[in-house]
Amino acid sequence: MMTKYEIEVNNEIICSNLVRLQSQIFKLLPMREEEQEWEKPLETIILELLGLYGLCPELEKVFALICKLQGLLEYKEEENFMLYRRTIFECCGLIDRIKLSL
Repeated sequence: MMTKYEIEVNNEIICSNLVRLQSQIFKLLPMREEEQEWEKPLETIILELLGLYGLCPELEKVFALICKLQGLLEYKEEENFMLYRRTIFECCGLIDRIKLSL
C-alpha cells in the first residue's frame, strides 16, 4: 500500500499491526469489567489508528473504527457495559474486514 508520503508499505506489515491493535482493543473488555484503567490504553489505540488513517486514507474502514472507539471514550455510563462489550466486538470485526481488504 502506498502512504501519503509515497512510501510503499507491505500489506503484511499493516496486517500484523492491525492484529496487535485488535488484541489491545479486545483487552479493553476485561480491563473495564475488572475496573482497571482502560481509558488511557484506549486513547493510545485511537492515536495509533489516527496515524494509520493519516498515512493511508484509502483505508476507509479505519475511520469507522476510530469513530466507534472515540464513542467508547466519550460514552462512559457504567450501567451500559453491554453496549461497551458489543462495540468492542464490532471493532474487532471491523479490523478483520480491514485485514481482508488489504
